[in-house]
Amino acid sequence: MIKEALLLDLYGILSFNMYNSYLKIITIKMKKITRVLYFGFLCFAIFISTSCSSDEKTDPNDEQFDDGDDGTNTVSKPLLNSVNTSNWILMFEDNFDKFEPTKWTKNNSARSRAARPGIGINQWFWKPENVSYRDGNLILKSKKVANDVLHCGGVFTNNLFEFKYGYIEAKIDIAETLFGTHTALWLQGDNMGNIDGTGNDGAEIDVFESAWIGDFTKSVVHIDGYGASHKANTRQYDTPGIHSGYHIYGLLWNEDMLEVYYDGKFKTRYQGIWVPHVEEFLWISTGASFGGAANSNFSSRSIGDYTEAKVDYIRVWRMD
Repeated sequence: MIKEALLLDLYGILSFNMYNSYLKIITIKMKKITRVLYFGFLCFAIFISTSCSSDEKTDPNDEQFDDGDDGTNTVSKPLLNSVNTSNWILMFEDNFDKFEPTKWTKNNSARSRAARPGIGINQWFWKPENVSYRDGNLILKSKKVANDVLHCGGVFTNNLFEFKYGYIEAKIDIAETLFGTHTALWLQGDNMGNIDGTGNDGAEIDVFESAWIGDFTKSVVHIDGYGASHKANTRQYDTPGIHSGYHIYGLLWNEDMLEVYYDGKFKTRYQGIWVPHVEEFLWISTGASFGGAANSNFSSRSIGDYTEAKVDYIRVWRMD
């Protein structure tokens, strides 16, 4: 009996010790699990906090309103009141944040352009330094540099961007006409000097030239070069407010016609021999005006005086 009692006591002691060891193991494991869960919860809380704070528009450069922007780019649409443009494809655009030499060349006259003695300008030149960029605009400066000398600015896309058929649109605030300066949006064909009685092989297409002080301007198409065989077709059209602020100038060119637009409204049309059927390049410029003495007070201006044309954008669409 004593032996059996001793065995039971020994069994009880061993069971108690095993039970305590088991409790210690469980306790250690529970502490580890608790630490893992706490660390995971802490990371999750930090993530949620960071995500929520990123939606707080605290940066002054952030958008202030949820406008439903899904991250896609806005497609520029032309301003035309009477033409379906839904399938047109934008193939050239410049918003003039900076000079892009892959798109434009700055004009640099090696010699004087045609004199304008009627307004006191006997020499005028395009100069690269008269082309600059400011506040998202192309700036074309015309500056009086001597009593009878004017320096102007211009850019063109020859051998960089040329196209056949499309719609051109440019938003421009013209230079001051009374300064003896006109602003122009135009196209040029490399072979417009070929003489065949038509503009099939190229033309100079002046969408507008702001050479007059009234609320009108003119478009001109030149064909067969500038010599004895030269032909020109000039069309005057009304341009309300042209001498104040920005306006939108457009040219629609297809195989049948050239159509000129001002602030989205149709103005005039060319057909037949006046329509080129080859690639042409873009040109935006200021120059010494040809509108006559009544349109200028250049002679009375001081040397160093200037005027500027500002171009907000230019775009060209393909009409599919």
